[in-house]
Amino acid sequence: MRFFWRWPWVATALAVPALANAQVTVNDEATPASVVARPRSTITLSAGTPGATQHSSGGLVPEFHTVNTGDTLWDISGYYFENPWYWPRVWARNPQITNPHWIFPGDQVRLLLASEVSVATPAASMVQTPTGLRVTRGAPRYPRGTVFLRESAWATAEEITTSGSITGAPEDNMLLSEGDQAYVEFPRRAPNVGESYTIYSSAQATAASDRDSGRVVRVLGTLVVDAWDGRRHIATVRITESLEPIERGERVAVIQRQFLPVPPVPNDRDLTAHVVAMPTPRVIVGSNFVVIIDRGSQDGLRLGNRLFLTQRGDPWRQSVAGYSRGIRIQEIDRDGDGRIDHAPDAESFRDNEDLPVEVAGELIVVAVHPRTAVCLVTLSSRELEIGAPVVMRRGY
Repeated sequence: MRFFWRWPWVATALAVPALANAQVTVNDEATPASVVARPRSTITLSAGTPGATQHSSGGLVPEFHTVNTGDTLWDISGYYFENPWYWPRVWARNPQITNPHWIFPGDQVRLLLASEVSVATPAASMVQTPTGLRVTRGAPRYPRGTVFLRESAWATAEEITTSGSITGAPEDNMLLSEGDQAYVEFPRRAPNVGESYTIYSSAQATAASDRDSGRVVRVLGTLVVDAWDGRRHIATVRITESLEPIERGERVAVIQRQFLPVPPVPNDRDLTAHVVAMPTPRVIVGSNFVVIIDRGSQDGLRLGNRLFLTQRGDPWRQSVAGYSRGIRIQEIDRDGDGRIDHAPDAESFRDNEDLPVEVAGELIVVAVHPRTAVCLVTLSSRELEIGAPVVMRRGY
């Protein structure tokens, strides 16, 4: 009878990666000065383990719980609050979970409200329960404004040149996923044991630039190097994250996907650049998105430099250029004399080059490469697309 009443309410975490729509996540949570670490927990629940909810966290409830394969809101509530029927309240604190029956590995489930989180932070530790439940406490708290790239990222030309490829695996599996072991060949670099690498595919060249500055790549997962055979140039690796099924032949490189907030610094030069790529599956973006510009450390860019997104001309005239010919856009009585006035032709207005330049947004440099830079759009009053011009002014 207990089985009948329990399982209709179980929110099951599927053993497949979540395909989130958001490409960029900005952590905008305030960090008190006295807090140096966030009381997070990462739990692995053995799916279907009898009596899994009979054990508790010992009264230590973190602010967030990271979902792993097999986790349910029922079991999570039973572990932390010693009451599995607490799950509706946990669900109410997570409006991003539209269906309590569907949570996915990697999701962050809020357990406590911000006002309920204690300033005291437990030391990092690993707890092993009798049912095989593993708890990691004391993971670092990311600073406010930290940016994460999930499904796509930016790989420089140097990173692509020194990348490796998955050549095999010891298991008889066609597709690889989190937890699997594999072999990676690095013909042009010697990795260090413990290094993390991004697994990627579908590199897309930049646009609106005359430089071979890098590629936008689709992220498939993450792996860690466990051993290195320098004679064969083969590394034994362990896949720690899989966003999609991973096949042999996929590329592996060190790709930055996390960008910490940086303070602004005064610009020491004037510079003109263009947006050449966007690591996000969108044609246009706005504030809080990441873009790539075609200037880097070789051009004098530094972390914290700020650039302006500029525009010139009449956007409405540009949008209807060539369309108004032969079509009456709008005919109204503009001067009140009782007669219809025809809309003026686009040719009767001044050229765009004669109109002043307007500032339409601001960017800050969060990562610098030799020929490119990664920027966060901090302010935007209009949409931003590939090819958009940006300028840096000395002294700002």
